[in-house]
Amino acid sequence: MKQEKKKRLLKKALEYHHVGDLSSADDIYLEILKNDKNDFDANHLHATILSQNKKYAESINFFSIAYEYQTPTCELLNNYAIALRNLKAYTECENMLLQAIDLDKNFPNTYLNLSNCYLSQSRYKDAINILEKSIELDLNTQKSHYEIVNILYINSLKEDDVCNHEKLTKHLEVLENSNDKATVAKCALIYYNIGKLDKSLRLFKISEKMYSESLPTIKTMKNISNKNIIRTFIKHEYEQIRHIDSDDDGIRNMKITQDFYDSLEKLNLKSPNQYKEDDYAFISSLHKIKYNKPPKAKDNYINQHLNLDEIEMTYTTSNPEIVVIDDFLTQDFLDDLRIFFRCANIFKYPYSRGYIGAFLGKGMANRALLEFSTELKQSLKKIFLNYYLSQAWSFKYDAKREGIGVHADDAKVNVNFWITDDSANMNYDNGGMIIWKKTPNDNASFEDFNSIKSIDKIKDEVKDTDFMRIPYRSNRAVIFNSKLYHVTDKMDFRDNYKLFKNLNTEIIGVSRDSIKSHENFKDKQSFPFELLSDPDEKMCKAFDVIKMKSMYGKEYLGIDRSTFLISSNGKVVKEWRSVKVKGHVDEVLSEVEKL
Repeated sequence: MKQEKKKRLLKKALEYHHVGDLSSADDIYLEILKNDKNDFDANHLHATILSQNKKYAESINFFSIAYEYQTPTCELLNNYAIALRNLKAYTECENMLLQAIDLDKNFPNTYLNLSNCYLSQSRYKDAINILEKSIELDLNTQKSHYEIVNILYINSLKEDDVCNHEKLTKHLEVLENSNDKATVAKCALIYYNIGKLDKSLRLFKISEKMYSESLPTIKTMKNISNKNIIRTFIKHEYEQIRHIDSDDDGIRNMKITQDFYDSLEKLNLKSPNQYKEDDYAFISSLHKIKYNKPPKAKDNYINQHLNLDEIEMTYTTSNPEIVVIDDFLTQDFLDDLRIFFRCANIFKYPYSRGYIGAFLGKGMANRALLEFSTELKQSLKKIFLNYYLSQAWSFKYDAKREGIGVHADDAKVNVNFWITDDSANMNYDNGGMIIWKKTPNDNASFEDFNSIKSIDKIKDEVKDTDFMRIPYRSNRAVIFNSKLYHVTDKMDFRDNYKLFKNLNTEIIGVSRDSIKSHENFKDKQSFPFELLSDPDEKMCKAFDVIKMKSMYGKEYLGIDRSTFLISSNGKVVKEWRSVKVKGHVDEVLSEVEKL
């Protein structure tokens, strides 16, 4: 192959490589190798792609050819070293990276890769020393500070001479001024875990502001393929803003203008295929937090009458580790949490399965919740041992959609608790969670057990495994081994009734069935509204809902499902005939708001 052609091919391959089209790039590298099996660039870059695809053993053959046939570059030495580290060939990996430093001491990736090599061997002092060398040379400065913080933080209970708060704080103070919101949130979490709550809260507030101001672009919103994700977000935003504006919890928010509310209401009535450019611009703006009043701090957050010794004993002696705790929180704290999560405008992260989330660093962190976490850890020391808080989140579910799919978490202990009132649950036997008595294989990656792409594979893995079903109960907590596979149980929660109550509107259902039949049906379904019996059809006739219907070719008189909106003075202001359930509630709510 002529040199000019090879140069053109390599240039094209690198273009593919840089944009992430590894397959197209690799096709060209292999084409070059067919003509010249010793070509340095093709061997190096083909090996790099194999390594990126976790084919480390296979990549070594091509790395070694490139290494032997030409004076190695820093890029080759670093890429070769990464493959060696993943094969646990640590001595060879270290030698490659030391060669790279000799070749060019200012090549930034070498220091990070060498620190990872040391970390893989638990050589924490060596990892910190090489990262500090990187900082001295002004290379990867923020990244190196970040990695040092991780080492000191994660290993702070292992080696006092390596990991101490003074050294940790020195590097944290550099990172806390970062322009990266995730880094600031990480610093906030670490400060909390080392007992500096006030500083933690200050940084969480900064992080919240940074997330609130970094709105997604119109292009980003338009490119989301599953528009149900956007629809979930809009629906929740509309319902929550409407609740805030109802003053049900004694709040008002001046940031929510009438224009904003009207625009949101119009958007909520649209289907995703109707969204225009202006709609996407408005959707993007919805990610800004408009209201976030935290719950009050308490003396106690966990019910004092709980038998903590028994809870610890149940968890530590169970196989697998699971304990269910009822009447978990004090009533005062539970009430405050309900108000907080109904009103705090922080649920900005929708998921395709129909739920929406709020997180630490993105609006959920406050003194009450962090103090609660501390009290929990101190109250159940035999469960939480010396573990740190790694994340906290809250999810709200659309009553008509699925919840979180089957997965495991990469932590030691999970604490899951529910705060929605029991009256919202229409099926007392489910709605909570299912926990399988199975954990992922030791060599499984995080994506293998915590990715929507892996759900089908996980379902096959657990299908013949024993499980524990824990039904939904308000103020019930489940503490369990995070690595156990778990899933949100099938939910059957009522929707929208409270919204009507907020608007001083009562719902009354009418049918020709008997009172006894109504009572049985009401009890079974746990309906919060009244059902009226009209056995002589007086109301049915007055509202003209008895119509001729047909079934299997036969005609009969039946009820035409209808809704009537009646004002406080007894006047019918709106009627809906031949009602279809889907979308009907939103229509009625919209009309109620106009009264």
